[in-house]
Formats: sequence, C-alpha cells, structure tokens
Amino acid sequence: MKEKKKWNELSKKSQKALSITAFLIFILFSLFLFIMVGVPMVKHAKDPEAFRTWIDSMGIWGRIAFIGMNILQVLVAVIPGGPLEVAGGYAFGHFEAMILCTIGMGIGSALVFLLVRYFGYKLVEAFFPVEKINELKFLKSTKSRDILILLLFLIPGTPKDLVAYFCGLTEIKFSTFILIATFARIPGIWGSTAGGSAMGDKSYIAALIIMAIVFAFTFIGVLIYSFIVKRNGKKKDNSSSKE
Repeated sequence: MKEKKKWNELSKKSQKALSITAFLIFILFSLFLFIMVGVPMVKHAKDPEAFRTWIDSMGIWGRIAFIGMNILQVLVAVIPGGPLEVAGGYAFGHFEAMILCTIGMGIGSALVFLLVRYFGYKLVEAFFPVEKINELKFLKSTKSRDILILLLFLIPGTPKDLVAYFCGLTEIKFSTFILIATFARIPGIWGSTAGGSAMGDKSYIAALIIMAIVFAFTFIGVLIYSFIVKRNGKKKDNSSSKE
C-alpha cells in the first residue's frame, strides 16, 4: 500500500511537471510565433497593397497562409485582428475573405478552448491582465451564461479573444462554444472585409462610409461591453454580500 501511495504521489508530481513544461513550451512557442510571424503579419496587414502582393506571390498557399494567420491571431491574443480582416478583404475580395477569416478564427477559437481546458487559469493569465480576467468572472455563475457569451461575440468592439480564453474556464459545452465563437463573429468580420474590399476596388468613398459605420458600431460595442461587465459584476457582488 505504501509503495502504491508513493507511486501515485510520484505520478501526480510527474503529471504536474509535465503540465508546467508543456505550458512553458506553449508560451515560448507563442512568443516565437508573435516575433517571427505576428509582427511581419501586422506590418503587411497595415499596408493592404503590400499584403495583396505578398499573398499573390504565394499562389494557392496564400489562402492557407491567411487562414493560418487568423488562427495565430486568435491564439496569440496580442495580435490585432482588425487590420488582418481589412487586408484580407483587399487581397481576396469581401466574400472570400469573410469565409477564410471565419474558418481561421473558428479553428483558433477551438484550439484556445481546448488549451485552456487543459492548462487552466495560468494560460489565460499569461495573455491577459488579472483585472481583465476578473471582469468576466460572472460568466461562471450566471444562468444566462451562453446568451451573454453569444452577445459578447456578436457585438463589435468586445474583446473576443479574452472571452474565448475565458470560456475555457467555464462549464460551457465545447460544441456550443464553437458554434458561437465561429458564427457570431461574422457581423464584425463582414464590416472589416467589406471595407477592405471597397479599398481594393478603389471605391474610396464607399470604403470610408463602411469603415465609419464599423468604427461607430465598435464604439457602441465597447460601451455595451462595459455596461454588461459592470451590471453583472454588481449583481455578483450583491449576491455575495447577501450570502
């Protein structure tokens, strides 16, 4: 019995050491990707003409590379998604860019969810400040969790990468999360890729109008997000004080 107990303790220590090692490897790998791929990617995305030339030079692999960029953008949360979506609309056209972005972000969201389910809170903390993570703690206990998550993905301007990482800490079903994280992003993607496509067609007035609408909805979305966070945070504080 003693030998079995020692073996179990050793096994637990080995599992913990393996998890920590895998976690550190993931963080280092993410940092490597950000420096080697993320920085050049953002640089190209900020110059749509250069991005189109870069993508065209890769042929069919340009589409695969673009999907990979979207996956990376979700995984390495510090990479902004907006410029990539605009550049995608410029390079591929509105409809194709929207599909490619949706596929990439769906795959990226799935990977994030599974990684957080495995590594837990420490992985989320590696990418986001503690105070930002704590803002979403109400999602763990609220009865309307899935509806709120749907709203947070649907509304432009919300920190969707943070929400995706935090969802792995909740009890939401994987299938439900993937459906939300993939398809609820489409309205936001639609606006950005439409603006980029208009720029590619040299319809600059249309591009300005579209981007102005996108910025307006983003601003409103930020306000709605702040309202949801404050309102549900107060509810949680009140329920805690009653207990």
